[in-house]
Amino acid sequence: MSDADIERPRELYVYHATSSFASDISMSYFGYFAVRLGASFELLAWMQSLNNLLPNTLQHFWGWISDRRAHRAFWIILGSALGGFALWLLSEAQTPEEVLVLLVLYSASLSLVQPTWAALQGDWIPAGRRGRVLSQFHVVGGMAGLVGSLVALWFVYNSGNETADGFRPLFVMAATATALGGLILVRVPYRDPGAIPDEQQTEQARIAHSDAFQGFVRVQMVYTLLMSLIWPLFAVLLIRVIGATNTQLVIFSILGAAAEMAFQPLMGRLVDRVGPLQVMFISRIGFAALPFIYVLWQDLWVYYVLQVVIFGPCFSAFLISTNTLILDLAPSGERAGYFSYYNTRIGITTFIGALTGGYLAGFLDGYLGSTAQAIYWVFVISGTGRLLASLPYLRLTSPRRYPASLRLLDRLAEARRPWRR
Repeated sequence: MSDADIERPRELYVYHATSSFASDISMSYFGYFAVRLGASFELLAWMQSLNNLLPNTLQHFWGWISDRRAHRAFWIILGSALGGFALWLLSEAQTPEEVLVLLVLYSASLSLVQPTWAALQGDWIPAGRRGRVLSQFHVVGGMAGLVGSLVALWFVYNSGNETADGFRPLFVMAATATALGGLILVRVPYRDPGAIPDEQQTEQARIAHSDAFQGFVRVQMVYTLLMSLIWPLFAVLLIRVIGATNTQLVIFSILGAAAEMAFQPLMGRLVDRVGPLQVMFISRIGFAALPFIYVLWQDLWVYYVLQVVIFGPCFSAFLISTNTLILDLAPSGERAGYFSYYNTRIGITTFIGALTGGYLAGFLDGYLGSTAQAIYWVFVISGTGRLLASLPYLRLTSPRRYPASLRLLDRLAEARRPWRR
């Protein structure tokens, strides 16, 4: 069977569905859960920062192991069991400090699963169809996540209270789905990464791919540093400034998940047509606009619209374009290593960004005497930084060629910088 005719095991899709269900029914709400337990700006910053740092910085070791030792599925099963246990303990947490400790345990499980799962997907996806196939995975995951969000809505709505207890059953269900989902991969046959032919065979091609990858990682690190400034603040904005109820918080998440799923097929075809870099730039511009709109129109209905019109399309574009670009550039026998290298550096920058954003908001809250004003200025800083950090994406290149391109972006990329004219 040729590489273009790979028949992917159904268990891969089933695992992705269970993983997405567990994530969308639980981790989408851990920030709200912590705020309901009384978490401060600073504690929320540590939660978000450690949740960014630990799953990513620990990946380098597990990525190396995954590329060289045993079946990739084994490591995913082990990580899923650990993650399920952490989520069950999280359902019993009574203080924000307990949530922080248990997030560390859960993050350790993610460090084992994430690079290995991305590499396992790559082992079963032919090069010319990465955008489309990854979009298929994300549609399946999006549907499962949407089901999880609807289940969360039902439980939270019927809980009859606006406390942290309304979220506890969600973590129990996520724990079960996480643990059982990993076991499904027992049925996936072994596919030797070293036996999968690379598109680039020469040393010159390998150097070009490595240089392109390094340039992408550097640009992405700067953008995600600025992007993560507002991550620990969003739950505070929705709950303490906007005054959203638990049910409204779940509806907010559902709209984002549904929009992301709906745009996956379109983004997958677009990536296969024009390549991941141009699609990635579009998503970066969209994410740069969001902080400004959030603080200028502090209305929940506006936020609902933004989830559908901007967040959903941009997030689906981000997921597919990022994974496709790394798979384009990584040798087949080093895919887990490439993903872990990328995730480790993004984890470090988002750790710094989220921690900085949380402490900056705490300082401004005390200095200005207004939570809303503190959030406003951090969001403006993040939005401005994102906008400026989007421009270097136009300078990125990939050795892999795609059938078409977006002319406007080509012209922007070719334009000389004013200070170099």
